[in-house]
Amino acid sequence: MRTRYGVAGLLLVLCSFLVFWVGSASGIPDTPFADDEDTTAVSGALDLRDSNGSTNVTECPQAGLRDAQPKPLNHHAMDQNEKKSDEGNDVRANQDYSCMPQDETSLDVNPLSTSNIVGGANDYRLGWGTSGFYASTDNGRHWYDGITPFPSLPSGDNLDGGGDPSIVFDRGGVAYYAQINFNRTDATSGVWVNRSTNGGFTWSRPCSAIQRNADDVQGVCGGSGDPRIPGDGTVAYCDDLATTAGCQVSYDKEWITAGPRPSGVSPTCFTPFSHAVKTCNEDWIGTDRLYVTYSRFSDAGGAEIYLQYSDDQARSWSAPQFIAGSGDFCSPSWSPSGRCNDSQGSQPTVNPTTGQLWVGFLNGDTEDEDQYLVVTSTDGGQTFTGPHRVDTIYDVNEPRGVNGRTDCTARGQGSTRAVPTNSCFRFDPIMHSLVADKRGGAFADDVYLALYDNRNGTIRDSNNDIFFYKSTDGGVTWIGPTRVNNDRSEAPTNANANATTFARQGARDCGRNDGTIAGRQAGCLEHNFGADQFFPWLTIDKKGNLNVTFHDRRNDTNSAVGAGPWPTSKTEVGNYLVWYWGATCKITQTETVTSATMSSSVPSGASQCVAPEAIVNPGLFGVIGSGNNNVNAPPGAVPGQNQNSDTLPFKNFQISDIGSNFDYSFRAGIFAGDYSGNTSGPVVNGDTKNGHGEGGSGHGAALWTDARNGRGSGDPTSLEPGRNPICEQSDVFFDDYGLPGGDHGHGKGEGMTKAEQAFLLAPCPAGMLAGKH
Repeated sequence: MRTRYGVAGLLLVLCSFLVFWVGSASGIPDTPFADDEDTTAVSGALDLRDSNGSTNVTECPQAGLRDAQPKPLNHHAMDQNEKKSDEGNDVRANQDYSCMPQDETSLDVNPLSTSNIVGGANDYRLGWGTSGFYASTDNGRHWYDGITPFPSLPSGDNLDGGGDPSIVFDRGGVAYYAQINFNRTDATSGVWVNRSTNGGFTWSRPCSAIQRNADDVQGVCGGSGDPRIPGDGTVAYCDDLATTAGCQVSYDKEWITAGPRPSGVSPTCFTPFSHAVKTCNEDWIGTDRLYVTYSRFSDAGGAEIYLQYSDDQARSWSAPQFIAGSGDFCSPSWSPSGRCNDSQGSQPTVNPTTGQLWVGFLNGDTEDEDQYLVVTSTDGGQTFTGPHRVDTIYDVNEPRGVNGRTDCTARGQGSTRAVPTNSCFRFDPIMHSLVADKRGGAFADDVYLALYDNRNGTIRDSNNDIFFYKSTDGGVTWIGPTRVNNDRSEAPTNANANATTFARQGARDCGRNDGTIAGRQAGCLEHNFGADQFFPWLTIDKKGNLNVTFHDRRNDTNSAVGAGPWPTSKTEVGNYLVWYWGATCKITQTETVTSATMSSSVPSGASQCVAPEAIVNPGLFGVIGSGNNNVNAPPGAVPGQNQNSDTLPFKNFQISDIGSNFDYSFRAGIFAGDYSGNTSGPVVNGDTKNGHGEGGSGHGAALWTDARNGRGSGDPTSLEPGRNPICEQSDVFFDDYGLPGGDHGHGKGEGMTKAEQAFLLAPCPAGMLAGKH
């Protein structure tokens, strides 16, 4: 749904719970963050740019550490939750001892040394949001970690706020860490890329060049004696102090990928300011072309997807290019030209044999529910075709403060943010996962997508599911949706609507008002449609093993109403504690399905990993509109509902050893990141690190946000919105597993154990609240 807010609100990020503000040099007025029609808002790193953290004492539980470094003195006894959390195979990647959160994860495996794994996360150990890195050279048994170097500024200062991590290795074994960075006290922001040539243990410091005169080439970094290359790692940058008007743009939700330059495309290098073509230093030419996409919020409204690329290992970057295109499905009501200019959560992916590039993103230029669009380039990101519409994303159809979740706004959650039933962590379906097939030949045109939404729930009772889509004609035609999670998932019916209310009637739309995300939950009768699955990530290996990971609440079927640290939020039995799960399926053949077929039946060669109920071109389902081709979902049943769990093709398995309570994550349970990542790769020495994955076909690895070490901080009514309580935290955990079967040796999804029920209410260690330590 089309967002309507100015850049000032985005840049200052003045949410109702942000209690600390130093002041903005740009003088941008304190306008509202977003109105009640926001579905493509800014990411968590910007939203929570000043965390006002806990005391950073070292008495929080520390389950999951697997290292030999010195330990701090410990004054509290391990409670039953910490003992249980420390028993399994899950390894904690962050090695800090602060009671501060890590969340929002990305990782990749070094193709030249597959025991080398590098991850990233939002890391608040310093007391505010920065970009943490985590590196292992023994398949994830042990980890080294730290904070990436801050980008330097022309003033000689640095940008110390960061987040939205994205990690990729090129084929030469060089690691790249893309992130947004920003000032926490003004509107300065940008996109940067750090580089590591030793497996993620040390990283380059991005250089925001100073323009000394009109000659673009004469840029320097911090002055004389600075050995860095001007502009190294600087993708996009706006200095709020550079002009009287200040920044009129803000950068957010970047992502990076790497792949071969397509046939006929030569390496190209650029100057740091005008991005004019210059002669490349041959010693710096990378094995692959790097692509970074991001959202650029502007004073004109909306958020546009831009792309820049680099051939010299992130040292110089092409000029910013708008790539989202235009289409009849981008509503003329908001964009008369059909330009798709309100988008977020972009992700690029490259075919490693042909170099073809795809970029997928969420778009809100719609009359109602949002949509997922894909563009593609065959010339190295210079020109694009599309966008092509994959499907409707039912993200307006989520619980929010503006439709009844006042318990969450009281905690400090934004009133327009989607939240799940029973909890208040932000739940906006912004980041989805797009990946190109890793094989050439018959698979060169194949690309795959995993997304999540609430089409099987209501604004009263969420039941988000993971859905899979595939294209065999280069991203033009899509087949799906196929539900990935194979647990119970009912679709709402008219019987779930409360006919006594004035709001929109029937099925999934009960309680909603027309043309807005606002509504009344009283318009929906209480009903548990199934458990929430969310934050999916999708990769594929060279054998065709699809690897999907996601957060999952299916094991909790019986936690009571009113349970947990926030009893007023827990209104539905079950669907509360969170585990990390995986799902696998294998594609061994392909058959091209094009838009010309327009048949609802799926050819047999393209049916692998496709549910029997999936259709060709689900994005064209229910075309409506007055004089235009804008696509909106009609009332009633939609694709992806009522899929038979007995015939779903993905094998599901539990990854995390233990479930955890996201009410104990960052800021009284209002933020646990926007995504968690995985990677796929070959077996190392014929096996994975924990003896799993027997059969030698391949393995997957996951890095996820986990709140098992979080604890409650006493009476919830005493907590101040916007501040992180003393004991509430989250960490990033790692584990690996065999593909294609998901062999893991533990965690079969057998339900919540008695020990895990203790996470429903887990207090701080004795003495913490009294300030004794």
